[in-house]
Amino acid sequence: MSSLILKQKWAMAAVEGPVVEMLVKEAGIPESIASFLVLRGITSPEKAVDHLSPRLALLSDPFLMKDMDLAVNRLVSAVKRGEKVGIFGDYDADGVSASALLFLFLKEIGVEASVYLPHREDEGYGLNRTGIDSLGSDGCSLIVTVDCGITAVEEVRYASDCGLDMVITDHHEPGEAMPQALAVLDPKRPDCSFPFKELAGVGVAFNLVRAVRRRLHETGFFGSSTPPNLKKFLDIVALGTVSDVVPLLEENRILVKSGLEVASSSPRVGMQALKEIARVNGAVDSMHLAFRLGPRINAAGRMDHANKAFRLLVTDNRREALELASELNTLNSQRQSEERIILQDASRQIEAYGPQPAYVLVSEQWRPGVVGIVASRIVERVSRPVILLAIQGDEAVGSGRCPDLLDLHALLSECSHLLDRFGGHRVAAGLKLRVANIDKFRMAIATAVERRLQEVDMTPVLSLDARVTVDHLSKPEFVDVYQQLAPFGPGYKAPLFALHGFTVRSTQVIGKGHLKVILSCGNGSGPGGRFMGNCDISGIEIVGWGHGDKIDLPWERLEVACEPGINVWNGRRTLQLRLLDARMSGQVTA
Repeated sequence: MSSLILKQKWAMAAVEGPVVEMLVKEAGIPESIASFLVLRGITSPEKAVDHLSPRLALLSDPFLMKDMDLAVNRLVSAVKRGEKVGIFGDYDADGVSASALLFLFLKEIGVEASVYLPHREDEGYGLNRTGIDSLGSDGCSLIVTVDCGITAVEEVRYASDCGLDMVITDHHEPGEAMPQALAVLDPKRPDCSFPFKELAGVGVAFNLVRAVRRRLHETGFFGSSTPPNLKKFLDIVALGTVSDVVPLLEENRILVKSGLEVASSSPRVGMQALKEIARVNGAVDSMHLAFRLGPRINAAGRMDHANKAFRLLVTDNRREALELASELNTLNSQRQSEERIILQDASRQIEAYGPQPAYVLVSEQWRPGVVGIVASRIVERVSRPVILLAIQGDEAVGSGRCPDLLDLHALLSECSHLLDRFGGHRVAAGLKLRVANIDKFRMAIATAVERRLQEVDMTPVLSLDARVTVDHLSKPEFVDVYQQLAPFGPGYKAPLFALHGFTVRSTQVIGKGHLKVILSCGNGSGPGGRFMGNCDISGIEIVGWGHGDKIDLPWERLEVACEPGINVWNGRRTLQLRLLDARMSGQVTA
């Protein structure tokens, strides 16, 4: 029987009981959290402790990355000889953050740098000759790419012909041929021994900065002075990492956790201005980066030019920062408006096509910088690959998104003979093709998806981490340890629990149609207003955003799928559950 809200079957993830028991006993964590960690591959007390307390000291040695020695040698040489360094970045938040990080680091150690960010609509994604010429004419003898370049074989050859040295730093999937640069840093290289493969572009750039600082320190460059403290750059690293939707695990988790601390108290005037305009007060969390700050940085490249976002991150002038933040806020509002129009148009096309293995949607009216966001929205609804193409003359430029169970980059590879260019990840990619090839491409990718669907069950299922009771969630050790699980994000979503055996104290509709239910323990006694540490849990509150119409459900006969969270209001922290789904008690869980 399907559930009452999502109309899906529930599946309780299979977990190794003895391993969970070991973590409970030896790491001292609640059973539900132990199950959550085991399901994410954290199966030893040592790994659990490191995961709950991520520390910069746990970062891998940057010199494990293929070609790092070569890249560092060339940059150190440029530093010592006073060369001007060119930085070629991408126009999204990851590329802008990586460009700002490298620029600020070089500036701090006395190196002049020039940054080139391409215009999304005029130049498109990736390293190009226009940017190479611009940096070369600006006096740069070395160009370092950030968040791009791994497939730029011809462009790197062109730079070499122009007498320019190239260092590539990227995190996208390599092509069949590797660019013949002096060094190519990309953890996804098949021959790269760096243990973590899912860094964002800014994460790769940060490892380069770590390695350069170490080498300079070892060679006495800083003399009696203290080498730059790289932690102050982690607000930028966290911003780019979260915005690029990479898994918030291992290295990314460490960088983002520390970066959130820096962002919360950052003296960086650009970050302060961005927080003010986005109404982010107090401590910054990963959701603020993903939905408040990151979109405004991205809006520059989507709607105008990424240079505005770059300037915001590197300026030390508060007036300029406030002006730029205001401009980005306006661009973001324009982006939201355009997004709504494209979503309506794309939805009409989907309705006309009917059920398809994959959706390739096309329009001459769409802005290329916004179609990727819309594709993400549609994938959540149709659970199939979605590619939106904006027609520009005889070319079509677009972005695609894909459900987790499929690999969009691999699917596009099967259709590469019809594409002029493509690149990206498993769940997101950009592409360009001739308008004359669109129909052939639509058929080719549908065939590729159908072939894959024979191997994968795409039926929507709600996956749960554990079954819990109000009494379990009310214990102080649960609240204390749960707070250490954050930050959550892509590839590391918050736990989803099946809550059962409770008593309902009250139900009400709040705000604009939201449901609030106060729950007690099954025997009706409830937590009794106990105060645990700094977290007041006088009854547990579950909120269903937009589900005020569900108030009349027989709640005491249900079990609910919910995501725990810590709600902060007027300095008080309370455990609050977010309602995702509900079903009648006693149903079989897959």
